[in-house]
Amino acid sequence: MRRTQTIAIALVTLAALALGPARANAGSKTSHRAEMESTGVDADARGRAKLQVRNGSDGRFDLQVRRLDPTATYEVLADGVRVGAIVTGRSGGGKLRLRSRPRSGREEFLGFDPRGAVVVVRAASGDDLLAVTFPNDDTPDGNVICCVPDDSGPECEDRTSEECAAQGGTVTTATSCLPDPCSGTSSPPDNDVVCCIPDDSGPECEDRTTAECAAQGGVVVEATSCAPNPCAATPPADADVRCCLGDDSGAECEDRTPAECAAQGGIDLGPGSCTPNPCSDVTVPPAGGTASVRVTCEQRATRSKVSVDGSGLAAGSYSARVVSGANVATTGAQAATAGQAEFDFDSDGGDVAAGATPIAAAFLQGTPPQVLGQILDAQGGLVAESLTTCRIK
Repeated sequence: MRRTQTIAIALVTLAALALGPARANAGSKTSHRAEMESTGVDADARGRAKLQVRNGSDGRFDLQVRRLDPTATYEVLADGVRVGAIVTGRSGGGKLRLRSRPRSGREEFLGFDPRGAVVVVRAASGDDLLAVTFPNDDTPDGNVICCVPDDSGPECEDRTSEECAAQGGTVTTATSCLPDPCSGTSSPPDNDVVCCIPDDSGPECEDRTTAECAAQGGVVVEATSCAPNPCAATPPADADVRCCLGDDSGAECEDRTPAECAAQGGIDLGPGSCTPNPCSDVTVPPAGGTASVRVTCEQRATRSKVSVDGSGLAAGSYSARVVSGANVATTGAQAATAGQAEFDFDSDGGDVAAGATPIAAAFLQGTPPQVLGQILDAQGGLVAESLTTCRIK
């Protein structure tokens, strides 16, 4: 059982939205965005996280918060490991940017893969204010992380074992290409780094190479020493609870925070022990619930951009349709993940190449421009819709 960060008891509504599965081939780009809702400790708190990955192993993770206390410092945790901090300004907003290849002193090294991780913003009091669980669907089931030979050095790609062998690659025990477990020229350089390795009693700090850290499922953090322990976060304000999580073999009990339990679709049984399993007679409801849609849009002189984010969706495939004036565009279908589905429309060529559905630069119509965003089921039936006035930049 994995012990993770703790948070005040609150039901968290999380919109963890992702694009469809993508192979980590050269030249590929995937993008994930997630809205972070308040856990209830600070009802006004809001946050947004975004992950962009190019070529499988070049990532950029942005976390932006708002409506927090002004001029305060907040820790950012990934699966219980302290991976960074945000200092808010006078308005209560702040940002954190992590990159696989930092470009300035304001950017820190991205030493973990946010996909599948529970990311939490924690106050100095130990209260967790914001939380989100990122989806983990970029690597198809059955694939391995493969170091493929290349003239410029080994490249990290997800492949089947057969594909990896056919390309002369080497299978690594790493579960992700973030951070890169193959390259000896990654940043930080391939000398020893400070690595936080998961453990039942909390993350352990060890000196490892970047590749060794990734292979052991660790998190690389920006520190020069393990003393004091840079992996440890501010002690949580509350104790973990017994969380019943759905599994192929039935509900299983795990130590989780109340917010993490809610974010993962579990049932909170309160404090106690998971031995013997108290979840054996508990039915965990499937992901989904009351379907809703969140629509955001932006108009520029030479660009139109729309996002349609569905939540509370039952298992199945969905598409999105946007209508503005006489203009209509519809996406292809994608499966809902944990009751969530995200769709992007854009006139920008770069975003279209990354998977957005193409629309015209003058797609958004009206004064001010408005768009109707709809979620459709596999038969084309309307599931949810929302009319939104667009931001003009």
